Amino acid sequence: MTGSDPTAFAELENVHFLSLLTVDGRKWLLPQSETRLLGALVDIDPDVRAPFSVGAVGFSDEWWPIYCLSGDMQCMPRLTASRRICLLLSNGADNFGIVCDQIESFNRRTPYHPLPACMRSGRSPIQALIALENGIGCVTTTERLAAYIAGFVEEAENA
Repeated sequence: MTGSDPTAFAELENVHFLSLLTVDGRKWLLPQSETRLLGALVDIDPDVRAPFSVGAVGFSDEWWPIYCLSGDMQCMPRLTASRRICLLLSNGADNFGIVCDQIESFNRRTPYHPLPACMRSGRSPIQALIALENGIGCVTTTERLAAYIAGFVEEAENA
């Protein structure tokens, strides 16, 4: 699925309630229906690790890996000082967490915009853009983020 996939873009049209994450000043939006829990960073067990994770959180009788991505969506090996909250995400198949600087609810009242050609990449998790009061937000889903993070593991295994 690429950023230019019309089916993926059309699926977003029905998503009106989003979680707005701030990561290194950049705004990411995910369907609020995929948000399971907001947690404290102290809940992360750094000794329970999946590849590229910073630890894991015990939730619903299982360990959910937690990832720290930079604003430009690179996996980071440890938490940064700006991270304040852990967001657990699930779409029923993928269960993991992302640490972010801030999170808030967002009720979409403006249309999604397709990605410009320069942002379309089979590797990018970004599906659409949305105009915010103070800039542009990148829209993605738990499935797309899970596939993106799995790509880091695959690249490391093939290196």
